Amino acid sequence: MFSKLFLIFSLLFAVKNTPTPTPHQIGAIPSPTVIQKTCPVGFVLVPGNSLYKTTDFCIMKYDAKCADKSDLTKGLEPSVGSKCTNEGTYKNNGPGCACTGARQIVSTASGFPLTFIPETSADQTNAKSYCEQQGWHLITNDEWMTIARNVETVTNNWCDKNGINCGATPGAEGKVLANGHYDSNPNKALVAGNDDLPCFATTADGSNLCGHPSSQKRTLALTNGNILWDFAGNVWQWVDFTVARRDQPKSKSNGVLDHGWLKSDFAPGSLTSVITDNGTDNLKYDVFRPSNPNWNANNGVGRIYHYVSPNDTDTTLYTFIRGGNWRHGADDGAFTVHMSPIPTKQNIDDVGFRCVANTL
Repeated sequence: MFSKLFLIFSLLFAVKNTPTPTPHQIGAIPSPTVIQKTCPVGFVLVPGNSLYKTTDFCIMKYDAKCADKSDLTKGLEPSVGSKCTNEGTYKNNGPGCACTGARQIVSTASGFPLTFIPETSADQTNAKSYCEQQGWHLITNDEWMTIARNVETVTNNWCDKNGINCGATPGAEGKVLANGHYDSNPNKALVAGNDDLPCFATTADGSNLCGHPSSQKRTLALTNGNILWDFAGNVWQWVDFTVARRDQPKSKSNGVLDHGWLKSDFAPGSLTSVITDNGTDNLKYDVFRPSNPNWNANNGVGRIYHYVSPNDTDTTLYTFIRGGNWRHGADDGAFTVHMSPIPTKQNIDDVGFRCVANTL
């Protein structure tokens, strides 16, 4: 009898002192771990866009620059008269100036944008190779359009032409999608500044403040809050995309088909010449145009430069350069596209590039 009572007491004691199982122990699903995506130094994260089949990626915050490997935080700024400089840009094809050997491309606020560089070439001193040597790649057109369609939705990018009174509804009358350094004042490409001075180096009075004489807003914000410098204006950007001349969009002026190389508007209201189609083959509306079919250069989105000829059969491949430069005025914009240079052309003083990297 005593042994039975002892056994019952022992069992009750064991049950009382058994720890209560945690939710995880009884099969509850733990909270998911949030993975924070990061980018290489000098790059910013861009949200992907299913329309362009892009997932989140990293883009150079600034135009590609050249730096000495001994200090990759500082882009090179050769003095006036140097064989490696031209109108505020770094001359990649100057004697001994290629960004190779003891030099490397970087994305920094300091330094002159790297120009006089082909998209592709027989050697390794071209935009695509420079990106690939670092494990990156030259921006594709799908990536460019992912960015352009993103920034057009951000109200803080829609401002007065001098960069103030931002925060308007996209496409609002009298407002422009900030289109960077475009007015030849000063008549050269510019280094970048701090994000809190988006009109840096464009003011005639040296104040660097938007709203002052000749100021232009050089930054565009993404929907995630990240900032890009000179996505429009300053120097053109090589984009990894080609189109045959015969497949380029057609345009009309006053109802008459245009002929030859010329610039046109995306929609009526800014230029006489307006594109009438989106081209053929691998071109379509979403390849190069803003989401709103009524926007044109008056809205700051830019223009298109292309070839027009009835029944054109020329199959020469031309590549895209996008964004504009420091002297193209209202032609500049996040959607601006020139379909005119061949990929191997290197003696262009105002065409630079950006690289794209995978998230870390």
